[in-house]
Amino acid sequence: MLQAAIAKVRTNYLTLAVAILVTVITWALLAHPAAGMNYSAGTYGTCQYGSCGISLTTSGSLSADVTPAAGSTKCTVNNDIVTVTTDSSTGYTVTLTDTDTTNTLVGPTTIAASSATPASPAVLTANTWGYRVDSIAGFGAGPTSSASSGAIPSETYAGVPISSGTPGTIRTTSVADTGTVNTSVWYGVCASSSLASGSYTDNVTYTAVTN
Repeated sequence: MLQAAIAKVRTNYLTLAVAILVTVITWALLAHPAAGMNYSAGTYGTCQYGSCGISLTTSGSLSADVTPAAGSTKCTVNNDIVTVTTDSSTGYTVTLTDTDTTNTLVGPTTIAASSATPASPAVLTANTWGYRVDSIAGFGAGPTSSASSGAIPSETYAGVPISSGTPGTIRTTSVADTGTVNTSVWYGVCASSSLASGSYTDNVTYTAVTN
């Protein structure tokens, strides 16, 4: 027997100057795989017969203002801190997707998502945006750092998966974590002077599930 509950945690914002606003919606999903077993079966750890809980929050509004330069591409990188707390002794998984089936940033025109994937990420190009998480999937160890209207970063990025696609894993563990765990999800956006100035928006959803 599997019981599940979903809770909307909060809505956040990522912005570009050309200004990009990525609304980040977070969810926590509570899975109780032991709930249908008799009390002599299952791994309960610190949970009481399938009562494992999980909470998920993010850091709040993110700013990714970019000021392009004539004849060159400038990029801004900033991170969202995804925080998970759970008493699950079997670990948990956190993923992200776009909230709908379009992962472009929409504004006066559009900013395309990177065509790269988490398994095979790539360096950002002009008028694209993407995400990365250090030391997971194919992103490499980094470390990634914030940048404001700087050169194209050397780290690789992927497009945020659309809602009907395969979610991007940003953290997974098969054992209990001690206390609260923070994961940095980095968002990068690159703009050339050909891009119309204004606010560009999209929605991203995080989901945390106990294993």
